[in-house]
Amino acid sequence: MLIVLLPESESASTQAPATWNWWRLDKEGSVLDSGESRLAELRTRFPAERIRGLVPASAVTLYRVAMPVRRQAAIRAALPFALEDSLGQELEELHFVAGPRRADGRVAAAVVEHENMQAWQSWFSEAGWRVEALIPLAALYVDQIPDNGLRVQMSPWPSAEEQLIATAADREPAIIERSLASFWLQRTLAEREADDRQLELLGVTADRLGLGASDQIIESAQRPIPLAPLLARCSRPLPPMNLLTHPYASGVGAPPWRKLRGVAIAAGILLAVLGAQVLSEWLVLSSERDRLQADINALFDRTLPDSRRVQPVTQFRQILDGAGGQGASGTGSMGPLLYEALAVTNAGGKGRITQFRATPAEVEIELQLQSFADLEAIRESLAAKQGLRENLQGADSGAEGVTARLKIERGES
Repeated sequence: MLIVLLPESESASTQAPATWNWWRLDKEGSVLDSGESRLAELRTRFPAERIRGLVPASAVTLYRVAMPVRRQAAIRAALPFALEDSLGQELEELHFVAGPRRADGRVAAAVVEHENMQAWQSWFSEAGWRVEALIPLAALYVDQIPDNGLRVQMSPWPSAEEQLIATAADREPAIIERSLASFWLQRTLAEREADDRQLELLGVTADRLGLGASDQIIESAQRPIPLAPLLARCSRPLPPMNLLTHPYASGVGAPPWRKLRGVAIAAGILLAVLGAQVLSEWLVLSSERDRLQADINALFDRTLPDSRRVQPVTQFRQILDGAGGQGASGTGSMGPLLYEALAVTNAGGKGRITQFRATPAEVEIELQLQSFADLEAIRESLAAKQGLRENLQGADSGAEGVTARLKIERGES
C-alpha cells in the first residue's frame, strides 16, 4: 500500500503539486520504501498498489463535540449545526465527517472544504489512481495523550516549517507551527483549570519554544513517536477519521451489489425458512411412509403367513383383482369366499384370524377366540349363509382362550 502526504496549503490549487512525499508499506504495515515523486510516476512504478492520502492540519480541522444523540445518522445530520458557531464559513461550503465517540463521551469530528476535497480527488483521478482514504494527519495521534495537561512533541513529518503535535485527553490532536507555539500554548494553558496546566515536552525544550521557566513544564526524556507506527495505522482496514464519506464515498468504488445487500440477506433468510419447512414436511412424510410400510408388512405376515412377501401391496391387489374378475360365477377365485369368511369372523369382535389357507374352492382358517360360545356363534353365522358349508377341523382351549380350525367351502349346508 502507498501512503502519500498531501501538500500544505490553505486551499487546494487547480494544479497538483510537482512531487509528493510517499511511503510504501507491506501487509503488516512495515515501511518498504519511501521518497518523493509525481503521482503519475507512482502509478507507473507501482501499478498494483492501493493508495491512501494524509491530509495536513492546514487543510482540515478536528473538533470534539457534545452529542446527546446516539444514532450515527442523527449525529451526521446534527453535526454541522453543532459546529456552526465555531466556523467562519457557510455550512454549504464545508464537508463534515463524524468520527468515533471518545472516552469523555463527546464525538470527534473533522471539517474540510468541499473545494479541497474535489481538487484532491481530481489529482488522484488524473494520475490514474482511485484513492481509498483521506486521513487527517493529526488523527494519527489520538492515543498519544498525557495523564493530565498537554503533551507537545516535534513532528516527524516532512514540512516546509518545523511543526509540533499537541495532544490532550479532552481535545482532538492539533498540529501547530513552531513559530506560533509560544502564543498557542500560553493561550491554551490559560483556558485550562489551574490544576490541569501541566505541559509535557517530548524532543523539544521550553527555551526553543520561547517559554519561560515554570514548575508546570516537564521536559520528558521520552522520544517522540516515530513515523513507522504512525504509517502502520494508516494501513488498517478502517483508517482513522476517513474523510471519504458521503458524498465522496462513491469514489472509493463500492461494489454495485452492496446496495442490494439488505434485499439479498432478506431473500436468503426467506429461502432458509422455506427450505427448513420443506425439510420438516419431508421428514414427516418419510416417517409416515415407513410406518405405513411396516403396517402393510405386518398385515401381510399375519394374513398370508405361508406366502413369501415380495411386494405386499401388489400381492394383495392381485388377490382382490382375481376375486372381482371371477366372483360373479362363484368359481375360479378364492376372493369372494375369503371375504365372506372374514366378514363373519370379524363381526362383533368374536374372533381373530391368525392363519389361513385358501383355494378357489375352500378356505381353511385358524381362529383365536375368547370362549367356545364365541366359536359356536361363528359357526351358526356361517351355517346361516346361503351356499356356504363349514366344518370344524379341531378346537382346543388354553390360557389365551380357544384356538379352533374351520374349513369353509361352497355348497349346500
